[in-house]
Amino acid sequence: MDKITLSLHNTALKHQIKKFAKKRGISVSSIVENYLHNLLKMERQTASKEYGLPKELDSLLEGIDVSEKIQTADYKTLRDEMYENRAE
Repeated sequence: MDKITLSLHNTALKHQIKKFAKKRGISVSSIVENYLHNLLKMERQTASKEYGLPKELDSLLEGIDVSEKIQTADYKTLRDEMYENRAE
């Protein structure tokens, strides 16, 4: 078993967490461990999902040429370029 130290700066929160754990008959460590496990599980699930276009929209866009740069660039880069071009 590995040990990680958790520091809480809010003493009221610390007392609430301990009270919550005691009421449920579990340890604070198990609450934190379970939370982190679920957080990592959710991240893996969303990372593996593909958000493709609906078939109807995909067929409507058929035949429209979009440059490779636009297809592969992230949203923030495209947005920043769009705003830069507006200023010119």
